[in-house]
Amino acid sequence: MVDIVITEFMHKQSVADLARDFEVHYEPTLGMDPVALRKFLRGALALVIRDRTVIDVPLIAQAYQLRVVAQVGLPSDNIDMGSCDAHGIAVVRTPDAMADAVGEYVIAAALVLTRGVFFSNRDMLTGQWPRGLLMGREIGGRTLGLVGLDFGARSAAARARALGMSVIGWDPLLKDSHPVWQDIERREFDDVLASADVVSVHLPPRRELQGKLGTLALNRIKAGAVLIAVGASGVVDEAAVANMLSVGKLRGAALDGFVTEPLTIETAAVFAGVPNLILTPRVADLTLESHLRSSEAVVEKIRSALKR
Repeated sequence: MVDIVITEFMHKQSVADLARDFEVHYEPTLGMDPVALRKFLRGALALVIRDRTVIDVPLIAQAYQLRVVAQVGLPSDNIDMGSCDAHGIAVVRTPDAMADAVGEYVIAAALVLTRGVFFSNRDMLTGQWPRGLLMGREIGGRTLGLVGLDFGARSAAARARALGMSVIGWDPLLKDSHPVWQDIERREFDDVLASADVVSVHLPPRRELQGKLGTLALNRIKAGAVLIAVGASGVVDEAAVANMLSVGKLRGAALDGFVTEPLTIETAAVFAGVPNLILTPRVADLTLESHLRSSEAVVEKIRSALKR
């Protein structure tokens, strides 16, 4: 009988660590086949996933001995938390292990899009010399506005301050007394959008936050600002972002999460020909280092939950 089922990619060192004391079934594509997954979960004590495996009522009904679901990487909306709670299944996550990777992604995107000189390959390779058109901007002295203050956002804030930026933020889930406000100036949502030169979105996958940055909200963003959205599928109106880039309201944008994942030819069509746009497949939190850190953290949490 299998003790631990791992349905998406995990660091091989951590898989081997678990296999020393548990019967482990590691199949990085198993999460895409819910019928097969249910068979493996009968009798399993722990399940390790990322963001593609859907933990819903039918699956939980088959996992009658399941005690813990461990999610590697940033939290996503693929887990039915209410059903897990009702069945006494603990859900553990490791967002702090991904913080440095997310912080570096945000600052890298902010630098590239603010400077605006790194998209000239096509012109250069055709013999053009667009030097006069590439008068970029410096990021020092500008303002980073954080919409949501998870671990990754806080990491981005520390790096932004080191580059001479001021940092403002909004997070409806944090109390006034939270220590994060000692380093980040608290503002209202609309004020963050209107004041920031770089807006970075880090909202969790909660129903009430879906569509938070729709057309009306995006129109409040300062003209010429840069927008970065990290793993915020459904939070940002993708068509509105594409339009604002096309008309020059936004200087640039980097999107790492999408309503439809993976993007299809049809859903990606909204971005066709859009300038100063970076699209990445939900990898803001994923580096070689963060992959190992998060996998090791999951091993510790599973061992703690199963006491082995």
